[in-house]
Amino acid sequence: MTLVHISTKAISRKAGQSAVACAAYRAGDVLDDAKYGKTHDYGKKSGVMSSDIVLPFALKALGVSVDRETLWNTAEAAESRSDSRVAREWLINLPHELSESERYELAINFAQKLVDDMDVIADVCIHRPVMKLPFDPDAKPSSKRLREGEENPDPRNFHAHIMVTTRAPLVGPNKTLAFNPKLKTQFEWSNKKRKAKGLPSSMQEIKRIREMWVDTANKVLAQHHLPLMDARSYQDQGLDQQPTIKMGVEATAMERRGITTEKGNTNRAIKARNKLVADNSIQKRTDHERRARKLRNGLAWATKQNARLPILIGDTKQRVDSTKQLIESSEQHIAYCNEQSNRTADRADDAKQRVEATKRGVSWAAERCQNLPIWIDEADKRNERANKWIAANPKRAANSESIARSINQGITERAKPAPNPFDDDARRARATQHDRQQERIDRDTRANRYEDEGIFESAKRMKLRLAMRLLKRSHDDMAIRWAWDETADDFPDKFDKRQLSVLNEFAQRHGIENNDKKLGFRDHLQQVANRFDHKFVENNKSIIQLLLDPNAERQQYLALIKHFTDFRENIDQKRAAFNTSIIDKLGGSAGEVGRMTRDIISSFSYIKGLKHYINQDRHPSEAREVAREHLVDTLDKTCQQFKFAFRDVNSLPTTQRKTYSEALKATLETFTEHYGKELSESQHKAIQGGLSSYEYQVNRANTPSRGFSS
Repeated sequence: MTLVHISTKAISRKAGQSAVACAAYRAGDVLDDAKYGKTHDYGKKSGVMSSDIVLPFALKALGVSVDRETLWNTAEAAESRSDSRVAREWLINLPHELSESERYELAINFAQKLVDDMDVIADVCIHRPVMKLPFDPDAKPSSKRLREGEENPDPRNFHAHIMVTTRAPLVGPNKTLAFNPKLKTQFEWSNKKRKAKGLPSSMQEIKRIREMWVDTANKVLAQHHLPLMDARSYQDQGLDQQPTIKMGVEATAMERRGITTEKGNTNRAIKARNKLVADNSIQKRTDHERRARKLRNGLAWATKQNARLPILIGDTKQRVDSTKQLIESSEQHIAYCNEQSNRTADRADDAKQRVEATKRGVSWAAERCQNLPIWIDEADKRNERANKWIAANPKRAANSESIARSINQGITERAKPAPNPFDDDARRARATQHDRQQERIDRDTRANRYEDEGIFESAKRMKLRLAMRLLKRSHDDMAIRWAWDETADDFPDKFDKRQLSVLNEFAQRHGIENNDKKLGFRDHLQQVANRFDHKFVENNKSIIQLLLDPNAERQQYLALIKHFTDFRENIDQKRAAFNTSIIDKLGGSAGEVGRMTRDIISSFSYIKGLKHYINQDRHPSEAREVAREHLVDTLDKTCQQFKFAFRDVNSLPTTQRKTYSEALKATLETFTEHYGKELSESQHKAIQGGLSSYEYQVNRANTPSRGFSS
């Protein structure tokens, strides 16, 4: 609800006030006061947004116009008493949600209504809150800067000062302005005189003008879909809220300077009390609405249950009949269960014999593999020596070339005349050459050592990185969180579900999971990193590529299976077209049962196409593997469709029930003939369960009801 504030006060000579001075201050204008011989200069006053003189429509029609200085000097001249009321001020708070032009239009509109209602002239001045600069102890004191402890006013405090005359205006000669010197406006009359004239009291008149202001403002607020004002008091609104007291200019100024006042403390206590009451009221209202909603839901549930009561009674009777039939057929089921139990015992005996045979095979394999670790170690050592020999061959070749060049150089040197070995220059030359050779050997040795150390450190860091990504593959920062709507496009460097499955299988196959709870993560990380030797990396290049760059591996995989994706899209479209073409032959769409039945009918050609694709060796192996997985899913889905279609086909209308039932039974016979050997035990049970449900419903429909006479 938008704040409502409208107040009035008299401007009187008894209080030492002048209408001209008050008008100059509120308008930020320079006015000459003829009565007191003064000039009131408020031209530098800030915060004045506009100032206008509003005349009644009667004066406007006569073409009367007046300026501010003439208006209030004439009003002062019309009063002869030393304690006269020379003007009246109405102060209204303008909604801060409106724009500047909208606030101006609202204030002028209300002032026009006020002058027409009271037969007066108004001086409307709109003020905005004047915000001062922050306090600075080093700055020179100024009226534009806050003092120590002082606070800026509320930035929402846009308001209008409407000064009105206390006498009705008259039109003098040459359309000059005058006021009736004998009669004040009715609003200025005492309550005794108002009562004698049959008028309401001044307090009731203030309430009426308050309501006029609220109605005027609400029309504008409603146009902008803003909260409306309410002219009623808190008591009339039914709100347990206490109004604050008027602070006054002095107390307000002291509070802004940080000085607490008695009135300020009172208002703060009132606001705290009002907030507590409002919070309690909101909580009570919420509790009441919750209880009412719960009661309405309970009534709705009870009404619904009462409406279902006849149906439940009928269902109970049907259940009684079904129970009787089940009791009668229980002997057959018991016999079937006994037969299955006997078969289970026979199967258990066969399983024990197979377990014994397996144990003997495992023992034989263990005896054969006792020397396997020794053979593997010897093979690893031979491979390591061979790798070192191969790695050393390029160096030997380079050394051989260097030796050959040295020999040729030596032959060339020997061909020259031999220097005198006892010559000092020759000895110094030999010493210098020897020092250079030794320096070159030391430099090459250091460079090779640094290079080897760098390669070793890089390999060590790479091993730790691979081990870290493998061990933390399922963490949130490594794996795509599908539950959080993450996708591979948004997080290309994370592992998707397929890649996690590949890594999980790899870790399980190589025993990389940390099953030793006493082994810390760092130790386990180092243990896994040590396994990434040259042979291990060579044998698992695809896994290394996946760990280093999941996005590149994913794109490579998608490119390999794209052929099957296109193929599947093509056969899916053909299947959908075929399903649509047989709707009329089956007697209509038949809802979900019809959709499943048509999928079952078209599954033969669909499965045939998948098998033909799988058997084509020219297709990528990854694409054919995806096709095999899709074939398994298709077979399982078809079995589930058989189950649910048989279970619900009897719920169709009579004509559709017959065609769809016959189609299902014929298709089931062909399906089991072609693919029965490929189905698992659970898939056979699914089909059998649906067929049993169908036969039970058919028998129940054909069996006459017992226990009731016709």
